[in-house]
Amino acid sequence: MLRPAPTCPRRLGITSLAILLCFSPCSFAEDTKQLPGITVEGESVDSATVYSVDLEQAPLTTPDTAALLQRAPGANVNRNGPLTGLAQYRGMYGDRVNVQTNGIRINSGGPNGMDPALSYIPRSQLGSLEVIRGIAPVSSGVESIGGTIIANNKTSEFANRDDVTPGLDLSAGGATVDDSWFTSGLGSVANRNHRLHAYGSYEKGDDTDIPDGSIKPTEYKRKNYGAGYGFQVNGQEIAFNARRNRTDDTGTPSLPMDIVSIDTDIYETEYTGNLGKYGLHGKLFYTDVNHEMSNFKLRNPPMPMMTRLNEANSNGYGYRVDISFPLASGNLILGSDGNFDSHDATVIDPVNNPAFEVQAFNNVNRNAFGFFTEWNGNVAENTNMQLGARYNRVEGSSGDVSHFMAMMNPAINTLQTRFNTADKDNNQDNFDLVAKLNHALTPAVNLLAEAGMKSRAPSYQELYLWVPLQATNGLADGHNYVGDLDLDSETAYEIGLGVDWQTRRFYATPRVFYRYVDDYIQGTPATDPTVIMVSTANGDPNPLQWSNVDAKLYGADMDWGAGIVGNWRVDGIVSYVRGERDDINDDLYRIAPLNGSAMLSYRESRWWAGVEGVGYAKQNKVSDTNDESKSDSYGLMNLLGGIDLQRNLSISLGIENVLDKNYQPHLSGINRVADSDVAVGEHVPGPGRNYFATLEFKYD
Repeated sequence: MLRPAPTCPRRLGITSLAILLCFSPCSFAEDTKQLPGITVEGESVDSATVYSVDLEQAPLTTPDTAALLQRAPGANVNRNGPLTGLAQYRGMYGDRVNVQTNGIRINSGGPNGMDPALSYIPRSQLGSLEVIRGIAPVSSGVESIGGTIIANNKTSEFANRDDVTPGLDLSAGGATVDDSWFTSGLGSVANRNHRLHAYGSYEKGDDTDIPDGSIKPTEYKRKNYGAGYGFQVNGQEIAFNARRNRTDDTGTPSLPMDIVSIDTDIYETEYTGNLGKYGLHGKLFYTDVNHEMSNFKLRNPPMPMMTRLNEANSNGYGYRVDISFPLASGNLILGSDGNFDSHDATVIDPVNNPAFEVQAFNNVNRNAFGFFTEWNGNVAENTNMQLGARYNRVEGSSGDVSHFMAMMNPAINTLQTRFNTADKDNNQDNFDLVAKLNHALTPAVNLLAEAGMKSRAPSYQELYLWVPLQATNGLADGHNYVGDLDLDSETAYEIGLGVDWQTRRFYATPRVFYRYVDDYIQGTPATDPTVIMVSTANGDPNPLQWSNVDAKLYGADMDWGAGIVGNWRVDGIVSYVRGERDDINDDLYRIAPLNGSAMLSYRESRWWAGVEGVGYAKQNKVSDTNDESKSDSYGLMNLLGGIDLQRNLSISLGIENVLDKNYQPHLSGINRVADSDVAVGEHVPGPGRNYFATLEFKYD
C-alpha cells in the first residue's frame, strides 16, 4: 500500500485507479489524496499519478485559476488576459487538454476562448486543482489527447451525526499590482443524510501595473455564485448543483476584442452508489453561455469606422454513466459519456453601420460521445497494470451563413456560396488505447512505463470558420484563419517513462515522454486567392488555413523536494517540452520554454514563510508559420507566508516579483492594443511588484 512521507509538505498525489474506475472524474478528484511522495509497502502499487497543486502556496488574490498550473510539473498557461488563461500540458493546449470543472467539461461559449473552463471556478472558490501526469486514462473523458486537468469547487460534506452541523468559509483580500480586491463565502449545513450549501464571490481589478506603466486593458470584473444539495442513505447518494458566472468589462489584450459580458448558467445532477459488488455512477449536466465582446468599449478600434461587437452564445448538455466491478485481480469499469454543444456567433457594428452583420458561425453543432472500458489491477507481486480502450464518435454540422457584403463583394459572395452549398457534415470515428505499468522496485523506488494512442476530432472553429477572421479559440497569433470542412482527426502515439523515488527526507519524480501526432491540426499559409483577397481587406494579407500536418512533442518534467535541517526544506518543479513540425522544418506555436521553480520554506505549527525563485529560459524555437516572435529568459523572486491567528482565522500575505522585474512570458501572447503602454506586437509583460494579503475564516 501507499503511505505519505510525513516530512514533505510539497504534495504529490498518488491515487488508485481502482477508485477512478468506480467513480466519475469528479468523484475521482474529490477522493484523491495529496501526498508528498510515495513509499511502497506490500503488493499493491498504483499505475496513475495525480499531481495536486499546493493551494496554500497559491495566493487567493490570483485572478486566473489557470495561472496555478505553473505550479505543476509539465503544465503551464497561455495568457490572453487576466481571466482567460488556456491550460497547457506538455505543449498541448486549448481543446486538446481535457479540463474538467466539478466533473464536467465546459466548452467556451465564444469563438476565441475568452471563457475557458478554469475561468468558471474563481481562485477563492477553488477546492482542488489536479493534473493527471502522463497519458490520461481513457475513463477520464471523451477527448484527452493533451492530458486531463481536474478542478473542483469548495463544497459541503456530509456530517458523521444526525444533528445538523453548520459550516462557514469566508475570505477577502486585495493586491496592489492592479488595485484588485475580492470577497468570497461558502455557507453550509449538513448531517448524516443531508448536505446543503450556497456560495458566492465577487472580484474586481484595474489595469495591471508594470515597471514602465500599465497593461491596457487588463481590468476585470466577475461574480460567481451557486448552491447545491446532496442526499445519501445506505451507500447511495444523489446530488444537485446549480452555478452562475457573470463576467463584465474584462480586457484581453492578446485578442482582437475584449469581454463585454459572459453570462453562464450550469446545472448538474449526479448519482453514486452500488448494487452488491457493482459500483454505479451517473451524471447529467446542462450549460448555457451568452457572450458579448467588442473592440471599442475598453480599447480604441483599429480604425474609427471599424467598431465591432460579437454576439455569441452556446448551449449544451452532457452525461456520464458507468458501472464497475471486481474482475480477476483488479477492477473493471464499463461506461459511456458525451458532450453535445451548439454554437452561434454574429459580428455587428452597432456604432457606425447598423446594416453590418456577419454570421461567423450559425447553428454549429458538435456532438462528441463515446464508450470505454478500463481494467486496473495487480499482475505480479508489486506490479500494477492499467489497460483501457475507448471508441469515440464526433459529429459536426453547420447551418448556412450570411454576410451583409455578399451581394456587393464577389469574393465574399464566392466564399459564402461555396460554404452554403458544401456538405457541412464532418463525422469522425476515433479510438483510444492506453496501457500503464507501475512496478515497486524497492520500498523507496517505483518504476513507471506507459504507452497510448489518443485522438481528437477537429474543433468547430477549425471546421466551420468560413470567412477569414481571428476566431481561433484563443490562439492569439494575430493571423486571420479559415477552416477546412475536410479535416481529419488528430491521432497521437505516446510513450512515457518515469521514476518515483522517495526517502525519509528526499523525493523526486522524473518523467520523460515522446509523442508523435499524425494529422496534427495547424494553420498553414492559405493558397486560395479568394481567401487571401478577403483576408487582406480584413487586415491580414497572409492568412492561414487549418490543415492536417504531422508533429512531434517530447520532453521531461519533475517535481522534487528535500528536508534540509529542522523545519527548513526546499521543494521545486522543472519542465521542458519541445514541439516540432515533422512534415517541414518548423517549430510548433506557443510552446513553453524550459522553466522551473524552487521554494525554500520554514514552517512552525502556526505559521510558515518561504522565498520562491521562478525561472524561464529564452524561447528561440518558434514557429515561422505563425510569425511567432522569440522571447528572452527571466527570473523572479517571490516572498510568501501565512499565519494562523487563531483556530478559525488565518492570514496570508506576500510580495510577488519582489525586484519589480520587467519580463515578457513567452506564453503571454502578443499585445494587440494600440493605446497601451506596451507596444503592439510585443509579448504582453508579466505583472510588476505585487503586495497582497488575504484573510480567511473557517468554521466547521
